[in-house]
Amino acid sequence: MAVFLLKALEGSSYVPPACTVETFTDVPCSNPFAPWIYELAARNITGGCGGGNYCPGTTVTRQQMAPFLLKTLNGSAYVPPPCTGGLSGDVMCPSLFADWIERLYVLGITGGCQASPLNYCPNNPNTRGQMAIFLVKTFNLTW
Repeated sequence: MAVFLLKALEGSSYVPPACTVETFTDVPCSNPFAPWIYELAARNITGGCGGGNYCPGTTVTRQQMAPFLLKTLNGSAYVPPPCTGGLSGDVMCPSLFADWIERLYVLGITGGCQASPLNYCPNNPNTRGQMAIFLVKTFNLTW
């Protein structure tokens, strides 16, 4: 996910700086994804999963993906407008990720996981196929 986000933002030839300082106890610099993970951390897009860890093998849920996308696009200080509710039957407003998910709807980045009734499936894993759609729509990618 870290590689996908940074390449979508910076371009396909982008390569982050080499890992020199291990910030997360579960991501040694020898990990091939360490430069990408540490670049997301350096940009304050992620703080890991808690306890000094990043949890690189853990599945990212659809609700977790929303802030990753919007912070990568808009910068780490970005905060979406407060949710108004009513867009998704399975995302309650207010809640931890509701503002982020609603913003994805408003921007046309997501149509949810189910049209009738409209649901986002916030706790479902974010698949590679879904990631591709999120990236193309968030970063206006063309090929």
